Amino acid sequence: MSIMSFTRIEKRGEKEYAYEITSYWNKEIKRPKQKRKYLGVVIDKKKKLYERKLMPCNSEKLILDFGDSFCINQLIENYGFKSLIEKTFPKLSKFVLSFVTYRLCYPSAMKHSQTWFEGNYTRILYKDIKFNSQRISDFFKHVGDEYLQRKFFEEYINNFTSSKKSIIIDATSLPNQIHMPLTAWGRNGEDIDKQIRFLLVVDKDNEMPLFFRYYSGNLVDVSTLKNTISELNSLGIKNTFAYFDAGYFSEDNVRSLQKEEINFLTRLPSIRCLYKELIETEARQLEKYENIVGYGERGLFIKQKEINLFGKKAYAHIVLDPKRKGREINKFALNSIDEKDKNKEELEYQLLTRGIMILVSSCNIKKEDVVPAYYVRQTAEKMFGFSKDDLKLLPLGVHGEETLRGFLLMQFLSLAIFVKIKKELGKKYTVEDLTLTMRNLKAKVYENNMIIGELTRRQKDLMEKLDIIVPRNLGV
Repeated sequence: MSIMSFTRIEKRGEKEYAYEITSYWNKEIKRPKQKRKYLGVVIDKKKKLYERKLMPCNSEKLILDFGDSFCINQLIENYGFKSLIEKTFPKLSKFVLSFVTYRLCYPSAMKHSQTWFEGNYTRILYKDIKFNSQRISDFFKHVGDEYLQRKFFEEYINNFTSSKKSIIIDATSLPNQIHMPLTAWGRNGEDIDKQIRFLLVVDKDNEMPLFFRYYSGNLVDVSTLKNTISELNSLGIKNTFAYFDAGYFSEDNVRSLQKEEINFLTRLPSIRCLYKELIETEARQLEKYENIVGYGERGLFIKQKEINLFGKKAYAHIVLDPKRKGREINKFALNSIDEKDKNKEELEYQLLTRGIMILVSSCNIKKEDVVPAYYVRQTAEKMFGFSKDDLKLLPLGVHGEETLRGFLLMQFLSLAIFVKIKKELGKKYTVEDLTLTMRNLKAKVYENNMIIGELTRRQKDLMEKLDIIVPRNLGV
């Protein structure tokens, strides 16, 4: 197809502006397209005299941070999160996308959101919204609706999880001073704080966050497992393999898992009679050549034994770490020198427990696989670290349970996108490296378009790694 050009005159206000329109055939999309070139303000239409410098609307209006939000939004779309957001929150999708972009590019307090928005490309991308702390608070209330949250998780679980066969369950404390029934005094490590508890379920196979719950700060974790399993069942996650810590171990929970035919691996609490029985019968027989197992650069002794766990067959894995045993025995010896008047049998028992942990599983697991399998729980701990350190989950700057529910959902969504980006970046770059590096890519904004700055070598490397093409100019 031959190239054709013509002049188009457009009137705006009291002045007329001339543009050269060129038609051409686009081979990629296999259809005709047009290119538009500004000629200037019309001085004499018959003589085709135009004065380009007189066009006031073509002057530079402002400069915005461009690269970070452009990159994040491209990834949100590429990964399928944009369609998920638009399907789940059709009337609020622009606000959701703006908030997630803010959280990933500049995780700070809500009071800084308006300042960030005014200086960022997001104001062009989602220009129909008002992005300030009051609007964000109202927004949290809307997305805190239980129907919307359930709809979100149904869509998310169906499209962003893998086999749904293995899950990790863990919880963390969120200290706060919010006046609501959920905030209660509870244990936070060695301290006692006013808090709520935040429970996270992680898909073991693809290491993506799967689901979250929150509950009162004075509830112990062990009392929350059954309801968590029930909620997961209602979302279609059944007959899974669950990994959890000793804090969730109880007869009631184990029987519930057995009834649901959910296999599990957990650590046996040292206060259990079964723990003491296994220490007394097996600990002295652990350090034998036949029990040696390699774990990374460490050598362990592991002995496995079939047991009866609340009426069902299960397996105990008695694990001895020699290095840890040495440290703990040294500390025990120093602390017990002046305690010779204490019960000798109790001291001997305590000595036997040094360096040992006992894992319990509902099914048989190979000796060399049991410790790596148990430590997949650390994936959930990493998620809490990302949420608190990288996405600034704390402090909780919200008021009321509905607002809290909406805020936590948006944090969960931000976490899911963060984890996806982190996995694609690999070990060379962090997500913070990405956003800080790309924030230095600016855009000059004019009346009808934006001119994007040149990429540095580091920016080019990041964009190539993420398979993102940065345009030289964009419409506004």
